[in-house]
Order: sequence, then C-alpha cells, then structure tokens
Amino acid sequence: MGATNCPETPRQKMIAMMYLVLTALLALNVSREIIEAFVLVEGGLNKSIENFNEKNKSIYDSFSQAELENPDKVKPWRLKADAVRNRTKSISNYIQDLKIEIIQKADGEDAVAVKGREIYSDSILKSDNLDYGGEVLIGAEHNGKGYDLKDSLIALREFLSGSAIDPPQSLKESFRKILNTDDPPNIGTSEKKTWETMRFDNLPLIAVITMLSKIQTDITNVESDAINHLFKQIGILDVKVNKIDAVVRSKSSYIFKDGTYEAEVFLAAFDTTQTPTIYVGRVDSTVNDAGIVEYFMAGELGKDYDTLHVEDGVGKYSAVGHSLSPSVKWGGLIELKTPSGLINYPFEADYQVGDVGLVVSPTKMNVFYIGVDNPVDISVPGVPKENIVATMTNGTIREDKATGGWMVRPTAGDLTGKRTSISVNAEIHGKKREMGSVAFRVKTVPDPVAKVAMSKGGVLQRSMLLAQTGVFCEIENFDFEMPFKVTSFDVTAIIQGFEDVKSSNSNKFTEGQYDLIKKLRRGDKVNFENIKAKGDDGITRPLPPMIFKLQ
Repeated sequence: MGATNCPETPRQKMIAMMYLVLTALLALNVSREIIEAFVLVEGGLNKSIENFNEKNKSIYDSFSQAELENPDKVKPWRLKADAVRNRTKSISNYIQDLKIEIIQKADGEDAVAVKGREIYSDSILKSDNLDYGGEVLIGAEHNGKGYDLKDSLIALREFLSGSAIDPPQSLKESFRKILNTDDPPNIGTSEKKTWETMRFDNLPLIAVITMLSKIQTDITNVESDAINHLFKQIGILDVKVNKIDAVVRSKSSYIFKDGTYEAEVFLAAFDTTQTPTIYVGRVDSTVNDAGIVEYFMAGELGKDYDTLHVEDGVGKYSAVGHSLSPSVKWGGLIELKTPSGLINYPFEADYQVGDVGLVVSPTKMNVFYIGVDNPVDISVPGVPKENIVATMTNGTIREDKATGGWMVRPTAGDLTGKRTSISVNAEIHGKKREMGSVAFRVKTVPDPVAKVAMSKGGVLQRSMLLAQTGVFCEIENFDFEMPFKVTSFDVTAIIQGFEDVKSSNSNKFTEGQYDLIKKLRRGDKVNFENIKAKGDDGITRPLPPMIFKLQ
C-alpha cells in the first residue's frame, strides 16, 4: 500500500522481501526449491490481491451508501471512483489473461493449472521453463505484450496523477513509485536492460507469473489509495464558516477592444434567506472609537456610485471596454443585514482591455518537419480553447486530446515558409472572428546514423560482431521521434589480399556476411558500405559507411 494512506502489513513486507531474495537467487541457480518458493510467494500475492479487493469493495459500497443519503454531493466523487475502478479492473484483467496465455502456451490449452480464470500455480507443469514468458511478453522482435502492459501502466499512472483525481503531491509520488516503469540503470554490461526484459526475459515461467501477480497487487494498491483520497473529498467542504469575504468572479480578466467585461460579485458564505446590497464605486473608510475600520461609499448614490442587480445572493456586473488599458480597477461594498446591524464588506478587482491578439508557437522548434507529428500550442488571449478553430496550408492540423494542444503534419518542404501557414478563427461573444495567420518553414527530418552493436565504428570484438543480428539506425540529438529502418547494406573486407563484398537487402546479416566476418582475424578491418534507410516520410536515404577494426 502507499505509505501515506495504507501502510504495508508485516505480511506484505515479508512477501516483498521474499520476492527480492528469490530474484537474487535466480541469478545463481534455478533449483526446485527456488521454484517452490516462488509458488509460495505467488500464492501470498494472490491472497494480498483478494484482501485489497475486499477493502476496495467496502469503500465502493460506502460511496453507494453515501450517495443514497446525499446524491448531489456524492455523485461527482462516486463517478470519479467508478472511473478508477474501471481502469484498474481493465488492466488487472488484462494481466490475468497474460498469465493464462503463458501457462496454456507451456502446458497446453487444457492446462490443469487453469480453471476458468483462476490459476493454481502449484499445478503448473513447466514452471521452470525459461522461454514461454519471454515469448509472450518480449517477443522475437521486441513486440511482445509486455510493452503494451507497460504503456497501460504509464497511462494509469498519468490518469491517477491528473486533474480527474487531483491527488496531493505525496500521493502522486506514491503512484509514481508503485507504478514505476523506468528502465534499470545500465551497470557493468554492454546489453541495455529495459523494464520489460528485466521482469520477463529469460526467467522461469513461475517467476514471470509471480511478477505479473505483483503488478496486479500494485494496481489494487494504487486503486485503494486513489478511492480513499476521493472518498475523503466528499466532506472536505463541510467546514464551519468563521469568516466572510467578498468575492469577485469574472468570465475573463482580459477583453478585446469594444468587447464587454462581465463579472459576478458575491459573498463566499452567507445566509440564503437574505439578499445583500452590492454597491459599485469608490470606497472610503474610517476608524471608530473601538478601533475598528468601518467602510462606506464615497459620494452620492446614483451619481458617484450605483447598486447591482442581485439574484440568489450574486450581483451581476458588466462594463464596456472602449479604450485600451493594461488594468481597469473597480470595486465597491457588499452590505449585509445582521441582528446587530448592517455590516459592509469591501471588494475590488481589475481587468484588461487589449487589441485582438493571436499566439501560435511550436512547442519544440520554430520549424515543422515532414513525416512526424509537430506539436503546436495555439491560443487567443481571453478565448476558451473550444472556441478556437485552426486551419493549415501545406498539410493538416488536428487537436491532440492527449496534450490539449495541436498536431501539425506538413506534406511538402518549404524552406522559406512562403507556402506554409496556420490561420486561426475564434468565436467571441457568439460571433466568429479572424485572428490572423502565422507562417512556418518546413524541413525534412535529419538523416539517421547507422550503428552495429550500438557503435558507429572503431574497435570491436569479433565475437561481439558475430553476435549481432544486423545494422540498425537512429536519429541522434533530435527532438522528434521518427523510426528508421535499414533497407540494404554491404559488408566489405580484404580476404587473402582480395576484396570480398557481401550484400543484404534488409537490415539483417545474411549467411554470406556472417561467413565473411568469420574469416577475419584480430586486427582485420571490416567495412559497412552502401547503407540505405527509410523512415515514415517514405524517403530512402544513403547513410555514411562504418569501419570497424576487430579485436
């Protein structure tokens, strides 16, 4: 459980410690005793999941009971809790499907360890198998379902930490720690481990099943923390009023020239049986004999100040901005009748009057690139995002629901920016207005860099070269992501005084290329030439050659 909400029980700490010890032992020897110990830990994790689910169910039941008593107050929080339940349940069910798939791949479709959706880990026949977990979750081309699982955990973490739940920072840190998907540090090895390979690759089947159960436990853990936080919010506004302040609420503190500024003035807490009187104008004050400051309106009613129309305790104020001004100040008094007499509460506010303005700014660079999504922020001061419509020449522009911004996809190069622009219209006070347009340059994505064994050339062990599957490429020092794949390359070497060339029409080594490399000895050089690669933009690019000296 999260440390700040539900401390771990001694049983949960013991299970976690056992899992760490067993994982360390796996690096030394996979004995039957270790396999049986994993079965024990896996059973303990499943018991923890059951306990979490029971506790979470009681919280959901409390939401339902509270909603019966006060529907208007509880329903918004109950709906948020339901959203948490649906997301966590979906991921947990997906993990259960993965466990069943792995076991049935190992023991067959009629595996005795699987009964419906229940798993009996002590009945798994091939619990020590090292292949099936990685086959399902990693995949031969690193396209296994473990990568989808990681994406789901990241999405869950972002959802729980976002505005829908709005947890405190301590709870966000707890979610980040429990649902951590960072790759481990690369220490003492040339092979980079990832979150997926660290947990699922080349491990006994029972260890993979246990790790998936641990992730299920983590999910029910954060679910419990999230819904506990939401349940506490139901009564967070039930506080005793001991202070009354005047409040000014405006639709926007920024208006365009000849636009209308609107605001609501009201008391933060008041008796609904009384209607306050709200004055707008210059406020003056004095100190009475008791040393208390008393406020009053300066001048004459109807001449120097006026009153607002009040509905349900809220005063309606509006003013037309005829001239540009960085700050227009206004204020007044709210007068309330009490058993002891009249009490006045002063208030003040300000707004701006400005010309029509448009802001279009690329979030990464001042240029667009062909073949990738280019993030762009588009805003018009004082206008809600939903009232903004953007169009583009030389490409397409669409709203990005994930970031709340926009994504641009240009179709052709435009180094001068003469043919590429974004135009914006906005709906202001029910009318559409043209906000203007901004021009952009368009470039192609830089060429990637070819690599073998994560190296661009230099000294390389012959055994390391023979262990590679082919030539890969990536863009270095570039803010955007575009996958590139090598489509062909030649391997060239001098064998007994003669140049020998072997070609590949993919990114993989051919048998002929492997045979050529096997003929080389320490100190020999091997060249990778005529390397060609293609990205999502469909452009085939020649890449610089690589030269390796073998050790």
